[in-house]
Amino acid sequence: MAYLVEACVIFLSILIIITFRLANKNPPPILNIYQRPNGFFWLKCVFIFLILTAQKIVFKTKRILKKHKESRTLADLERPQKLSSQPKAIDAVYFNGASKTGDYLVVGTARRKNQLVDGFLYLLIKDSGLGLLETPKLPGTALHQPQDLEKYEAEGIALTPEAPMKKWKILYDGKMKRHKNRNEIVNVKIEAEWNAVSPHFNFDSDMDAWAMAKSMSYEKFSREYFENLKANHQTHYEQHGDVTGVVTINGKKYNVDINAVRDHSFGLQREWRNFHRYGLHFFAAENGDRFNVGKICLPISFSRLTIGYVYSAKDKKMYPVKWCDLELYQHGEDGNPPLNYSFSFSAGGKIYRIQVNVLYSPHFYISKDWESKVVERLCTFEVNGLKGWGAAEWQYRNVDEKNVPDYDGS
Repeated sequence: MAYLVEACVIFLSILIIITFRLANKNPPPILNIYQRPNGFFWLKCVFIFLILTAQKIVFKTKRILKKHKESRTLADLERPQKLSSQPKAIDAVYFNGASKTGDYLVVGTARRKNQLVDGFLYLLIKDSGLGLLETPKLPGTALHQPQDLEKYEAEGIALTPEAPMKKWKILYDGKMKRHKNRNEIVNVKIEAEWNAVSPHFNFDSDMDAWAMAKSMSYEKFSREYFENLKANHQTHYEQHGDVTGVVTINGKKYNVDINAVRDHSFGLQREWRNFHRYGLHFFAAENGDRFNVGKICLPISFSRLTIGYVYSAKDKKMYPVKWCDLELYQHGEDGNPPLNYSFSFSAGGKIYRIQVNVLYSPHFYISKDWESKVVERLCTFEVNGLKGWGAAEWQYRNVDEKNVPDYDGS
């Protein structure tokens, strides 16, 4: 009996020492922003992983039980959403793509309160010889609707769902300016449609549970932390497809065939001042595979969030990203993202090694206060030795807002 008591005392002493050491392992954040693993990191990972796995099972079960109602659900999801009562309410649609021949199209509309639309369009038709074109108000993005319209439209841009998760119309009719010479104005008309080639990827249900658990476990858990997660949650899904149609520039017509991702996100609110930065990559490879991979630093929720997926053209399946070695604090923390860089990630049991080469790197400022700066990067990629094309988007918190040098008062 004495030996048993002694063994229990030793075990409890060791347990107390281990717990004490774990509790006191709390390294400071990198650059005072990017959290590092504390002593309970792996325990937190397992705990969150189990919760997320259970949630995925519940979600998939509900989806199976409601499959007969899916077409109605998808139609509701695709249409413009009713904005919440919050002043930062948002409902945003975004297309981003490129062709193997060097054409690029990036267009977005984010519906906000009071007839405000955060909207922009970049267009590069290689055969035109005009280089990159941009909408007149860029680098500003504050567009306005004449009245509160439940449409993704403003000042010549119109993005319209035609068939849920299958087809959208992309239209533009108006002036554009050359990025290299903003005094040179051209007339542009875009008449195109986007058709899906992949299933949609829902970031609520389709992310890798272990990758998400690790991203969450870097943070310090508290009631405030989980309240912030809930308050800033947004419905977000993406789908890859092709944009085909005709672009007319100063009366001359050009046929376009562009591989493009479509993004739809909406929620209670989006406060861009909460974002520190992110780096996202959207691209296609010559074998037909499509990609989205990147990192997000939103310190009140995730300082090191890994997101993304691969659409395998061979398998016709989506595979979530499991890990990615791109670290934001190693690339462009000074506000100048790199022009040539590489990183690796894993999805679908395969490791991908990516080389990024930036061709154009224009920037714009989001919304009426210019609270966020986005560098929209038109790129070529190399994907495990295969040629690729697409865009990367690097965002930074713009603490100077409209006090930046390129604000002209418009």
